[in-house]
Amino acid sequence: MLATHSSLRPAQPAQSFATRVATVVLITSLLLILFLAMWKAAEVLLLAFAGILLALILRTAANVVSRWTRLKVRWALSLVLLLLTAATVGTVWLAAPRIASEFGELRENLAASVDQLAHQVMRLPGGEAAADKANEMQENMDNDSEIWKQIGGIFSSTFGAIAGILICGVIGLFLAYDPRLYLAGLLRLVPLEKRERSSEVITAMGKTLQGWILGQLISMVFLFATTWIMLALLGVPLAFILALLTGILTFVPYIGPILAAIPILLVALVESPQLALYTGLLFLVVQNVESNIIMPLIFQRTVHLPPALSIVGQLILGGMFGVLGFILATPLTAVAVVLAKKLYVEDVLTDSMENEVEEMPTLENQNPAS
Repeated sequence: MLATHSSLRPAQPAQSFATRVATVVLITSLLLILFLAMWKAAEVLLLAFAGILLALILRTAANVVSRWTRLKVRWALSLVLLLLTAATVGTVWLAAPRIASEFGELRENLAASVDQLAHQVMRLPGGEAAADKANEMQENMDNDSEIWKQIGGIFSSTFGAIAGILICGVIGLFLAYDPRLYLAGLLRLVPLEKRERSSEVITAMGKTLQGWILGQLISMVFLFATTWIMLALLGVPLAFILALLTGILTFVPYIGPILAAIPILLVALVESPQLALYTGLLFLVVQNVESNIIMPLIFQRTVHLPPALSIVGQLILGGMFGVLGFILATPLTAVAVVLAKKLYVEDVLTDSMENEVEEMPTLENQNPAS
């Protein structure tokens, strides 16, 4: 009997090791499957995040209306939606003909600007070869098959954009009308001892996103108004539509205003190079006032996001997920910063980071010999 028991003992560690290996392989496989599923559903998750942003906008507006009118928040939200619908229909009814005509003129002016630039390029060394290459590419695009491919691509993109807007709107409405239902369901997935901290982290993320949204709306309105006034005073054609494009593109921080400057300078260039120079200089002044004075004052107590980190986030998410990732990169980066600060810096490192930036020594104050 003793021999029998002693012969069985070495098999137990081997069995335990095999069990641990099987467990690790199973967990790794499940995490890999979860990662692949999230990667495939990245666009849906981005649309869900856009819906969260929309819900925050609607809920914040509803809270303001509720304080003014003493209505319940849900009734105030319904009133906000009714006013937004009426404003949208009225704007489309009154301004759509003007916007459509100005868009047509803008297309013609941009085409003229591109032709003018092409003539200038041809005067440069090697310009004729570049023009011949562009003409060859244009001829290849003019055949029927390429045209139908372009039409199919435009139709597919338009349908996808409309579907994305509808999904974002539905998610935003459900979250705006009953946010506690979804927050409670999310917190139920967290262990009991971690729920209070998780609620604090979610609240911090919500405040960060609210501050970012408020700052972006103020920035968009400011740049729309100042650009419209500037272009109108300079006599640049299509001042309204160019200012409107500037305000919309400003939703994408840092890079959006640069994209907005391109059509402005091209339209001004059609009139005269001198007008393009004055327009570019004044536009640069407006952008610097907005980015260096107004936005820091707004974001001082709301969103603490370094500009370089925001640009890196835009490049990474834009490269991974396209236009939608590029647009939502900054709020996603802000949320990631809050999560890193709350869950890692404060909870793991137990570092409150209070006054750390002010107390850190600069390179100039450090002793090279140390």
